[in-house]
Amino acid sequence: MDFKKIIFKKELVILFLLVIVGSFLRLQGVLTNSFAFTYDVGRDMLALQNIVVNHDLMFIGATTGIPGVFYGPWWYYMLVPFFIIFRGDPAGIALIMAIVGVASIIVSYILGKKIDGIFLGLGLAAFVSVSPVLVSLSVQIWNPNIAPLFVMLTLYCLYKIYKFEKKDLRYFFFLGILLALNIDIEILWGILFTIGTILSLFFLLYKKIKIKQIFSFALGMILIASPRIFFEIKHGFQMSKSLITFITSKNTIEDPITFTQLVENRVNSFVDMYASSLTFNNQILAWVFIVFTVISAILFYKRSSEIFKKFMITLFTILIVFFIGTISFGRALWPHYLVGLPVIYILLFTLALFMIPKQEKYQYLIILAVSLLFIINFDPIRQLKSFMSPQFIGNASVYRNQLAVVDYVYKEANGKDFKFVAYTPPVFDYTYRYLFMWYGEKKYKYLPTEETKDATYSFFIIEPDPGYEDRPKWWLRDREKNGKIIKSYTLPSGVVIQTRIEQ
Repeated sequence: MDFKKIIFKKELVILFLLVIVGSFLRLQGVLTNSFAFTYDVGRDMLALQNIVVNHDLMFIGATTGIPGVFYGPWWYYMLVPFFIIFRGDPAGIALIMAIVGVASIIVSYILGKKIDGIFLGLGLAAFVSVSPVLVSLSVQIWNPNIAPLFVMLTLYCLYKIYKFEKKDLRYFFFLGILLALNIDIEILWGILFTIGTILSLFFLLYKKIKIKQIFSFALGMILIASPRIFFEIKHGFQMSKSLITFITSKNTIEDPITFTQLVENRVNSFVDMYASSLTFNNQILAWVFIVFTVISAILFYKRSSEIFKKFMITLFTILIVFFIGTISFGRALWPHYLVGLPVIYILLFTLALFMIPKQEKYQYLIILAVSLLFIINFDPIRQLKSFMSPQFIGNASVYRNQLAVVDYVYKEANGKDFKFVAYTPPVFDYTYRYLFMWYGEKKYKYLPTEETKDATYSFFIIEPDPGYEDRPKWWLRDREKNGKIIKSYTLPSGVVIQTRIEQ
């Protein structure tokens, strides 16, 4: 039986099945309202409402992890059409995140097919479909989580450039746009990805790139950066000053570590991300894949096509830049700083796999390897157990549980005016502010009041704070004279709601 011919004949059927599997993994949280609704999401939903309802155009977005430095507004403007379509429903935005994840499967197939044909396209799509970390990124509303799709689009742009379409400036312009958007998606990720991409272009095409192509690329980046440029000019280059202060400051709240410990930390972080991308968190298998990729690149590089060589150089350059860049960063390395690396890992491993000589006996081994990895990452037994088990309750950040809080408060109020205050571990109550304003008014036709004198009831919403159990107690102690507690109820999620009346 010639499996290769079968695959070629059933190309779209196989791709369709991969999309179905990927959709199943990504849509469960949306269908059960089990996705995370964190304070970041509440903040973003309030910003979207401000844009749509109050027509308040924004030149900056949310704050980055660097004090005084903000993202651009593009994340908000990407979501505005969907906010309007779904009438402010966060579940609609969560659905779009899942669709973005599914779209990544299709784009990865197109990219792989362009590089080396249907076989590579389907292999790449198979890994993207079931990659645990890519699945997890698709089930939460957060701007860094759309990075994988934008990385794939960037790599597709590079493919077009590497095919020497020199007279067409569009792809240099689009590359500038995509790299600038990557910076807007996650600042550390975007900066290092941009540096790695530009360096690889210099290594590969420095004799062929013309001034007009550089200008076209710069124009694309400036277009995306323009809102922040206007903001900077208007506010006396506030962000630039904050960024310089951050870079030049040697103060850190972290425990000092040696250079050796820092390198070890970075290696562990990178391997952890690799394991969650391809080997379902199996560290040993991750190291096996890394060694295999390096050996395959060394043994078969010279025999590979020019486009294979260019992409291998590009991907390795990006990884080296990331490793050096994160060591220079010297601070805690959060997973979202590496949010686009799963795509780099998966493409690099897939290319290494398909660099093996295209003899028939090797092709069967490749098909077997792709199939086994697909099954390991999909883990059908775990999926079946998960499907048959009762719906998990989750914690206070689960969207379904937060809706339950709002429903409880309104039912207790029974049509009377009320106000609420909330304790949340992140301090900010963006989630409840948005849900009372959107869900509460839509379902119960009135809003909480902000004036104590107008409220029949006051509701104190207290979320658990694991590891810091005393903080909610301190918060309540400071407010023990704010009304008389007439009822206290604990929801299954662990959220405590106190009903109070004025004394």
